[in-house]
Amino acid sequence: MKIAVIITRYLKDYVEPYFHTLSIGCELSFFIYENFAHAGELYMQLKNTYDGFLVSGPVPRAAICRRACGLTKPVVSFGSNALCYYETFFQVQYKERDLYLEEGYFDLMEWFPGAEPLYHYLELGEFNRVLYEVYKNTSSYSLEQLCDMEEKIKSKHIRLWNEGKIRYSVTRFSNIMPDLLKNGVKTYFIYPKQEILQESLAMLLQDIHLKTMLHTQNAITALNEQISDKDYSGSMGMSGTSGSLTGKKKQCELLARKTGLSFTYAGRLLDALALMDCNHITSQSLAEALHITIRSANRLLTKLSAAGIVKEINQQHNFTRGRPEKVYRIFIE
Repeated sequence: MKIAVIITRYLKDYVEPYFHTLSIGCELSFFIYENFAHAGELYMQLKNTYDGFLVSGPVPRAAICRRACGLTKPVVSFGSNALCYYETFFQVQYKERDLYLEEGYFDLMEWFPGAEPLYHYLELGEFNRVLYEVYKNTSSYSLEQLCDMEEKIKSKHIRLWNEGKIRYSVTRFSNIMPDLLKNGVKTYFIYPKQEILQESLAMLLQDIHLKTMLHTQNAITALNEQISDKDYSGSMGMSGTSGSLTGKKKQCELLARKTGLSFTYAGRLLDALALMDCNHITSQSLAEALHITIRSANRLLTKLSAAGIVKEINQQHNFTRGRPEKVYRIFIE
């Protein structure tokens, strides 16, 4: 199995050594993109050679989707989650002695429609909503808008620094880091945690296996239709299987599109929810159903809540120390 990793030069030195420590049983090749438009061109050049693609972030992945106009190979991005941002913010507060994060430029906010400064949303505990809105806006941009935004943000980092209006800047875009450092801008980069890299690779491998299975199923269905034309008995059973598979696929695609989950993970979630009481979901019950940690279940519920898939309806005491456990209801079409 051959995987292409489309990544920036700046991030490659961080990502490549970690992947080499994993026993993954597939071939990884690294390709450097210079800007978002180039990421799309690399995918077009490589799509017939590789089984799947890992991309360094949701924005270059969105650029690939705009360029390709339909993905023929699985593409999974590894980005920085809320925890990565929080850790960077704490680092900045400590090193810069800037408790309210008022003396720096955070390019994340360029993608967010709100007018309040970053610390306002952190104070209200709404940073996850900020991230959700940012990812949603990113997915709505055209390729030209993504490229224009990339240049605008890079220029703003440099201009604010040269004018003495900031003491530091924070970015999630590794592709602009070389230019910022070259211009002397004191910049903090938000690195994805290693567990995110590992989870993203695992999701990609699952998507590749699923795509192979679907291809095999389509071939079996086509063969079954040929048999049906010859009036062989028993062909209706296979057709029914194909129909249910198609319906499941549409549900997975809808859930993945709304939440940003991978196709495979969306399928796992649907299978788990089918066995649960959808009017009474907790992080504990979801963790047990998906065989994940409670911490991961809480992150998943936060993402589902932001997408309108779940709604908090109650809180229940768990008879241990700490906050009451939230209870959710699932809303899936």
